[in-house]
Amino acid sequence: MIKEEMELHEVRAKRMVCRRFWYTLPERISRTVEHFFYRLGVHIAQKPYRWMLGCLVVVLVCLLGLLRFRQEKNPLRLWVPPDSDFVRSTEWLMSHYSEALRIETFILTGDNLLEQQTLIKLNEITKQMMTTRTPENISWTDVCMRVPAISGSLYRQKRQSSLLEDNFFDDDHTSNVNQTFEPSIHVDSNTYCSIIESLPMSCLVFSILDLWDFDSDKIEKDSTEEIITKVNTVKVSPRLGHTMNFSELLGDVTLDERGRIIAAGAIRTDMMVHVSFLNVDMDKIGNNAGTADWATEDVLKWESAYLENVINLSNQLQSERNMNDSLKLYYEAGRSFGDISATSIFQDMDKLVIGSVLMFLYVLTILSNQNWVEWRFCLTGTGLLCVGAAFIFAVGICSLIGIPYGPVHTSLPFMLLGLGIDDIFVLNASWKQIHTDESNLNKPLTERIGLALGHAGSAISITSLTDVVAFIIGASTILPSLQSFCIYAAVGVFVTFLLQITFFTACFTLDARRIERKRNGMLPCIVHENFTPKSLDISNAISWKFINFLYSKIVLTTPGKIIIVLITLVTMSISITGLLRLQQWFDPTWLLPKESYLNEYIALRYQAFPDQGFNAFVLMGDDIDYSSEFPKIIYMTERLQNASFIQTIEPWPIDFAKFVSTYYTTDLRTTKIADDEFHHYLSKFLFSRGGGKYQRNFFFNEKLRCGRDAPRIISATIDFNFRQFKGPDEWVPAMDNSKLLTNEAQIHGYVTVWSKMFGPWTADKLIGQEVSRNIILALICVMGTTTFLIAEVQTCCWILLCVLLTLLNVCGYMYFWGLTIDVVSCIGLELAVGLSVDYAAHVAHAFLNAESREDDDNARRTRTLTAVRHIGAAVAYGAGSTFLAVSLLAFSTSYVFVAFFRIFSLVIMFGLWHGLILLPVILSTIGPQSLRVIQQPQPMSEKAIAAADDED
Repeated sequence: MIKEEMELHEVRAKRMVCRRFWYTLPERISRTVEHFFYRLGVHIAQKPYRWMLGCLVVVLVCLLGLLRFRQEKNPLRLWVPPDSDFVRSTEWLMSHYSEALRIETFILTGDNLLEQQTLIKLNEITKQMMTTRTPENISWTDVCMRVPAISGSLYRQKRQSSLLEDNFFDDDHTSNVNQTFEPSIHVDSNTYCSIIESLPMSCLVFSILDLWDFDSDKIEKDSTEEIITKVNTVKVSPRLGHTMNFSELLGDVTLDERGRIIAAGAIRTDMMVHVSFLNVDMDKIGNNAGTADWATEDVLKWESAYLENVINLSNQLQSERNMNDSLKLYYEAGRSFGDISATSIFQDMDKLVIGSVLMFLYVLTILSNQNWVEWRFCLTGTGLLCVGAAFIFAVGICSLIGIPYGPVHTSLPFMLLGLGIDDIFVLNASWKQIHTDESNLNKPLTERIGLALGHAGSAISITSLTDVVAFIIGASTILPSLQSFCIYAAVGVFVTFLLQITFFTACFTLDARRIERKRNGMLPCIVHENFTPKSLDISNAISWKFINFLYSKIVLTTPGKIIIVLITLVTMSISITGLLRLQQWFDPTWLLPKESYLNEYIALRYQAFPDQGFNAFVLMGDDIDYSSEFPKIIYMTERLQNASFIQTIEPWPIDFAKFVSTYYTTDLRTTKIADDEFHHYLSKFLFSRGGGKYQRNFFFNEKLRCGRDAPRIISATIDFNFRQFKGPDEWVPAMDNSKLLTNEAQIHGYVTVWSKMFGPWTADKLIGQEVSRNIILALICVMGTTTFLIAEVQTCCWILLCVLLTLLNVCGYMYFWGLTIDVVSCIGLELAVGLSVDYAAHVAHAFLNAESREDDDNARRTRTLTAVRHIGAAVAYGAGSTFLAVSLLAFSTSYVFVAFFRIFSLVIMFGLWHGLILLPVILSTIGPQSLRVIQQPQPMSEKAIAAADDED
């Protein structure tokens, strides 16, 4: 019995020890951290120059990492997940299909362009475009896409050869006359191939002027009716001999009662440029924004000359337009989007510089008193220098380990400024706070610095390390640009924290020593002997008096608490409404300034050519047994042809099957033929009248030659156009369904669908779940890190609640401010986590460490007032400095900068509300117990503050 009682007593004792351990753990962690920073502050204050020199040496050593600095310019490695279908298919395409097209387009608009003189004017413009030449003597014929010109050459051959029938080279391939006669089948192979191989190669231009062979004299001979007749009836290019739908080049058309086009307000001209993927080097030709398209250097140089030429012509037309001429020219080049978007993203850097100067003056005003000794010019500059050094350090370290720099990293210095300046204000607030205790006034400077850093260091470390962990978790994202940014941000925030507690503390020591020696703030060599320092009693400060009145008379009163909770609930309800309507959408045209020529061109194109869709194609590889899999290829093509989301398609498999069925009486839908037989038929088809245009859809391991079987197919494509979509709720399903149709065909081998638009569409598809994932992980990190550093669960929960509500409000009000979920806003929300943690964590930490008297019946309210008096102004100042730095971005024309300004503004507004208004209400009502419960009387200064509370 006695033994059992002893065992029970031991168990109870162990439980009591365990409870006491967990109960006292937060206090012990707090005191350990505070003591660590106290000792660090004393060491730094004793030898400030040594610490400053050590920090500078480390930063300079890290500059060596810049030798490996590399800026990522390839859009594939910036905006699209590296394991996505789009990246894999693009890399496969560039390695297997060495040729691509770029399109240079200009659109002439007017009242009615289907008139003789207007067409002549268009012909003059087009010829000037074709004669464009660079200073390096690169001409249009050097870069254009070339195709065989059938018409002129074959008519000459027709007159020379009696073997060819009269309708062999009839331009109207849609005619029913003698359609069973196919020269590639019925004419002697040697004769036919000698003609085909002698065909000249001509630059490919889609222009209505092709109807008159770009000859103004021929245009002048035609009446208006003859012009209209040609536009509506001719279906084959007289110059090239290829099928061409000229009506697709006309926009804003007017139809008569017979459905004929009789007038057009816009005429589009497309000049096709050839690009060799094998010679594309994105590191050379890419831009700093990562928005450049694939091209070679000679093509880019020619496009620059083309743009210069077309701009001059546009200006000329504009001057003529002032003389009652309605013509206007709109234009774009392959390089237009990359050039303009890159310029737009970085064109407002001057606003950021001005914002930084304003922030410097703001911080200087907050840190200083208005006299020559206490103007802290050097200390303010040092604080900003720490942020700059942290940014350079982050770039150097990340470059050293091979992490590329991206375009969105431009926002990193301003996030570091927001966090770093906040740390400066917290340290300054702690410096003032320790001087409220009269027992500290006569202590040596080194010890006072230690006390100040001891108070501030734990608060700074909680916020900084929480941000670091949140960014490290954010680096697990699948978006390369965001992943790189998070790594840079994590390193930058951590280094900012280290420099603030070392280098800045050393500078703070020297500046405090300067003030005690009464030296001038700008010219320390000047001593002001008659200077009398102002009292550091914070209760005399205007900010202290304002905060004391605001919280004691309004916020922490019962009516004030009810109103604040109601406002929070209403704001939350509105935010939920906005969040439910928030779209996942990024339109690349948002990167273009509204006044740019490209934005005007795009607007006109949507207006005049509303049915112009997005180019795409099915991509098939060399591992397909085309002869045996061809029935499945036909089945896939037919399903694509009937799909509602596809506008037009060039179905060579169906045309090839008809060709073989007509001339070889073999049904490829049901019959599997031998491989050599398939390649024989394919060669005949690709050199036929109807199949010749499909040669560009094949890439063989050898050159395709007339009269010989087709070589082994390396890759083949089926071209089609998606219809015009209104948003991601249409284009994302269209992208997925097109891929699904190819997969359901069950073709054995590499088959996929590719479009240049799949890049942004893939980002639209994935960005929503990435944002949700990153925010959830960031919130988990906030909870985990604060729990580890504070070890007081209730406090950590309130911090988490404030961060969660801030993010909810930011996301909800993004909708009302015209923002969407895209890569830019995703990065902005990552920054929002870091900033919102700071606002709440500082207040919660100050409340938790505020001393509490055992005999105080309203201890929570007293501690809340103590916390906000101590840290509230510093948090508000930090938010103000961040807002001031980005305030000028409100006037930017760059979508990226405008989006950052709006997100930063929302974060600051709601972060301050939840951190400085809602959180004190919660803590003063149901907050946790203080870590520092005291029994002895308070210092005189604290008694004065308490007396002020009693008077209030």
